[in-house]
Amino acid sequence: MRGCGAELMNRSVCSTYETVDEIDVLAQSVTFDKIREATKELSNVVVRTPTVRSPWLSDYIGGNVFLKLENLQITGCFKARGAYMCIKNLSEAEKERGIVTMSTGNHAQSVAYHAKEMGILATIVMPENTPIAKVERTRSLGASVILHGKTVLEARDFTLQLMKRNNYALVHPFDDVNIIIGQGSVGVEMLTDVPNLDVLLIPIGGGGLAAGVAIAAKELNPTIQIIGIQSSFCPSTAEVLFPNVILNETRKDFQTIADGIAVHSPGRINLNILHNLLDDMLIVNESSIEAAVESLIVHNKIIAEGAGAAGVAAILAGKDILKGKNVGTIICGGNIDSRIVSSLLMRGLVHEGRLIRLKIEVSDSPGIVAHLSTIIGKAGGNVFEISHQRLFNRTMIKMGYVDAMVETRDANHANLICKALIENGFPAKVMEDSF
Repeated sequence: MRGCGAELMNRSVCSTYETVDEIDVLAQSVTFDKIREATKELSNVVVRTPTVRSPWLSDYIGGNVFLKLENLQITGCFKARGAYMCIKNLSEAEKERGIVTMSTGNHAQSVAYHAKEMGILATIVMPENTPIAKVERTRSLGASVILHGKTVLEARDFTLQLMKRNNYALVHPFDDVNIIIGQGSVGVEMLTDVPNLDVLLIPIGGGGLAAGVAIAAKELNPTIQIIGIQSSFCPSTAEVLFPNVILNETRKDFQTIADGIAVHSPGRINLNILHNLLDDMLIVNESSIEAAVESLIVHNKIIAEGAGAAGVAAILAGKDILKGKNVGTIICGGNIDSRIVSSLLMRGLVHEGRLIRLKIEVSDSPGIVAHLSTIIGKAGGNVFEISHQRLFNRTMIKMGYVDAMVETRDANHANLICKALIENGFPAKVMEDSF
């Protein structure tokens, strides 16, 4: 499915993947009973988020698509569940000394929130390129924020130094038994709401959400297919568990909209669990994730961050393999910068031909811009922006160009507006970068 923005991965676990006894013991300690008990406890602490059917996605695959809206969770992300369980289970001495963690934003806010509620000193290490909104939100929740390192790995190393130096308790973002148990409550709630799911798509970063939800989902519905979703920017879990189908392409060092799942070193406990429970994986590219974020806003009025929309990106790209099925996915977070939302919506209009740039040749005479606006208006277009260029062109001295940004119904309507201008004596063309 490469041309569609995703690659379906056949199950082929790397034979060299092994775990030490300690990791096996920890993984086996994450049981459904513990997840079920955590779900009950969390019902008084976090939001019991809804699971809703998406009509447009259901129509798209000719089946039923259900979305678990963890973007409505306190702190805007599922991370609030695991963070609570981890902090709550610390000893009183550990709570007294304070806690430390590293995060690109969502785990940071969740730890800061619960630490404030429990009266615990929290120090959060965030990479230097973390979005300002996430940094300030974490600080506003009372945590001490340190920006260190260009990557999460560099932030992690510095966090471990702080932990040893100040004797802090570490609240790991994903590779922790209590974190996994807490995240698993998402699966209990979702499968309680929709018990007959055929397929569950779970975004994977460090793997805590996928591990916990997979345990719960398989217990409540043994026939369910669990498919992990990762970004092509960072398919780290897929590289370990499904290496035979990872493309041997050099990944460029660029920023991704799905920073919440851009984890280069997934948790060892999580890999141990997913090794046994993950049925398949889908890798989605950046353009698919961007389209999913934009589509969720337009069709479902749901605000999702890139990682939160990864499951929807997989549905958009994997229509054929999901056709006619009952499919669920988790909108795992909604903490997205408003500027990115604005840009995606405007770019979506451009890609659909609903916002175009016209280059129109005109004579340099009074009232010409008003005349053009009238023609465009009569053709049903809405002039969004217009500029009259007299100097920077190679036309005759009495000629010039008008660049007009016009809102239209669709690409066909854009061509009709262009035709109307030409018929009225104004050579015009839709610029290639419009759609």
